[in-house]
Amino acid sequence: MYTQNFKALERSSTLFLKLILLVLSIGVLVFCGFLLYQITQSDALGYYRPILIGVVISTIPLLYIFYQAFHLLDNIDKNLSLTDSSVNSLRIIKVCSFLISLTYLIGSPFIFNVAERDDAPGVVLINLILIVGPFSVGVFAYILQKLLINAIGYKSENELTI
Repeated sequence: MYTQNFKALERSSTLFLKLILLVLSIGVLVFCGFLLYQITQSDALGYYRPILIGVVISTIPLLYIFYQAFHLLDNIDKNLSLTDSSVNSLRIIKVCSFLISLTYLIGSPFIFNVAERDDAPGVVLINLILIVGPFSVGVFAYILQKLLINAIGYKSENELTI
């Protein structure tokens, strides 16, 4: 009975995380649609139009990160967390996170120029957060990837000795 309760609790936590990923994905898509509407319809954007186009472009790797995280949670549900598929998902999450950081890093000079013209230092702070945040996720995914590779190695050594 204890193991059944534990498995139900384990599945409910991954189900909750999957639901959060789904809600976040829908939120990002709605936000992206709103930005695309503003980019195409509004004339009052001025210098911010290229920045918003960059934000829309950066949502593509973000949505792929959500998909890979969903795949990783699915592997955990199926008790396949110590597989090469999980390592591959973490590798893709790492690469996409670094790609998002790189996108905002490349756009930084333009953002600094726009912030100076409009006297808006908050835009620079948001840009720094958008660089550091995905970079931190990428570093964390890299560390988890290395730990998972080591765990898979230990698991295969253990299976060979038994």
